[in-house]
Amino acid sequence: MVERVISPGMDEHTSTLFFPETLENRYYMNSMLVLIQTSFAMEHGAWLLSLKYIFADSSEQEDINMVLKRVVSSTRTVRGKAKTDAAEFETGFCIYISLLSSTVRMPSDGWRSMESLFNLIRAMLEVSEVIRFLVVDTSCISNLRSLTDEFADLLCLSVYWIVYGIATCSSQCNALPKNGYVIQDSQKLIYLVNLDDEKIKEAYKIPNKLGRDSYYALMAIFGQPQLGHSEGSDELKLCRCDRNDMDLSVSTTLRDKMLLLLISGLDISSNEVLFLRDTYIESKTSVQQDYEIVWVPILSGQWTTSSEEKCAKLSQMMSWYMIEHPNFISENTKKFIKHVWKFKRRPIVVAIDKDGDVVCPNGIHMMYIWGSKAFPFTLLRERSLWNSTEARLDSLVFDIDPNITRMPEDGKWVILYGGNDVEWSRKFTTQVRKVLSDACILMEMIYVRENREFDPQSYSLYLRKVRYFWTRLESILISRYQSFNARDSGTDPILGEVKKLLSYKSAETWACLRTPSSDSMVHGLGDVMLQGFIKFEMWERDVQTKEFVKEFQNHIEQLTRESSSGLACRRIILHTDVRDAVESLKCPSCDHSMEKKIRYGCCHIDEIE
Repeated sequence: MVERVISPGMDEHTSTLFFPETLENRYYMNSMLVLIQTSFAMEHGAWLLSLKYIFADSSEQEDINMVLKRVVSSTRTVRGKAKTDAAEFETGFCIYISLLSSTVRMPSDGWRSMESLFNLIRAMLEVSEVIRFLVVDTSCISNLRSLTDEFADLLCLSVYWIVYGIATCSSQCNALPKNGYVIQDSQKLIYLVNLDDEKIKEAYKIPNKLGRDSYYALMAIFGQPQLGHSEGSDELKLCRCDRNDMDLSVSTTLRDKMLLLLISGLDISSNEVLFLRDTYIESKTSVQQDYEIVWVPILSGQWTTSSEEKCAKLSQMMSWYMIEHPNFISENTKKFIKHVWKFKRRPIVVAIDKDGDVVCPNGIHMMYIWGSKAFPFTLLRERSLWNSTEARLDSLVFDIDPNITRMPEDGKWVILYGGNDVEWSRKFTTQVRKVLSDACILMEMIYVRENREFDPQSYSLYLRKVRYFWTRLESILISRYQSFNARDSGTDPILGEVKKLLSYKSAETWACLRTPSSDSMVHGLGDVMLQGFIKFEMWERDVQTKEFVKEFQNHIEQLTRESSSGLACRRIILHTDVRDAVESLKCPSCDHSMEKKIRYGCCHIDEIE
């Protein structure tokens, strides 16, 4: 029966349905998981572990070696093989590893795709542990009617997806040798790991919602106005921020529309508001997306004249709705927003679909990254965007200004550079202009720094765009980490590159190059990039090909390894709350785990910028 489940002649769905139906009258459902996982381990486990052993670091090989010996020994016993003495077993085991080492070569993707396989296996084991923990009395599993309907449905669904995952992993493992040990459909495995969209609705659901509509969701959250305002009406009152008038027909205005609740304190920066406004205006003018934004200002402390002025200045920059007055938000609503929706201090955007269900607990990062393309702002849409051809890091990094976006299309090289060393900036810009001018290459140098000193010959970003540049990189890191459960394993190239770029914010000097002929970037610390352009003539003959970027990148990486700056520790500062905290990061220079420190910064704003 197990062989039929993992048979290449059956699709995963058919295999998944076949297995529980066949065993339903013989085994408890918990035992089904044990059987199917054991069969997968016996069929594929030993050589998967062997692959990890062969290419693991020396520090990890000893641990994997011990596990391998136990697995191979147990497998021989289970299969009914005659027991051998220790010496004979050790010899056979060494021969097995030796033969595998001599036949397996490093795959073309450097084992990156294999990480998706191991992540899925890990996820299935974690869910199985939860099932075994919850079902204390396994005898009740044979009769699901003895369980609550909700638990029974969840149990069946969990078993289905675990068996489906194992069938998928098995088919991928069977094809690995002929595919050069590269997973051909890693996104399918990643999708299975992240089957959690429906759980979002359950975890962040709105209580006491009387109808399946976004209007009823708002009414359930905010209820009737307080302080006797608009007495006699049970309708929620919203203001149009840009017109400062009341919309008395909110039920018809917002019904059948997706809602984005922008939840923030009065200390939200003007930059953040303007970023979101750009996305909102684009969606209304160019693509006509049917959603509305509602600002929910959470007041901490007493309402004062200063509070009123801040609220008024912020609302004048907004093009959407807001709750009529911050004082009309009850303490119970504030508790719900803080405890259930995890709002602390940093702004969040909660996406509510037309049915009034929360489909994304915080879509602000995907809005910073993708803009109006993120519609309808669900986690599934976020993963879909990351899996699309638009998820090229070079485009995401350089697409911060329409003028910059057009530069490669016009055949220009684009160089971003920044830091605090003005003398280096002068040397760098002089050297780059000289070598590129001699090579008849059109180029633009973009100065990315918050202070006002800059080379007048360079294209300088407005302060708002500079801050957007760093904020967007933070959002890319957080979104990538959360969307694919990345765990900073070192196998995600986008995550690795973003960490390096973010570390430049606290560096003295840095630069990043993009050419029209390539879809990748070359970047590094300032001294290294300067040395690269000093030796530019080494690759000048290849400047119109993709080979130039590859060779130049290799040279920059070699210079980084040789330079003292390449050995220095990096710093990455993320302006996030606990909800978006990245669990752990490895240093982009030495690949050691970075130390997480607490950093305090005053968020007080006397005037809106």
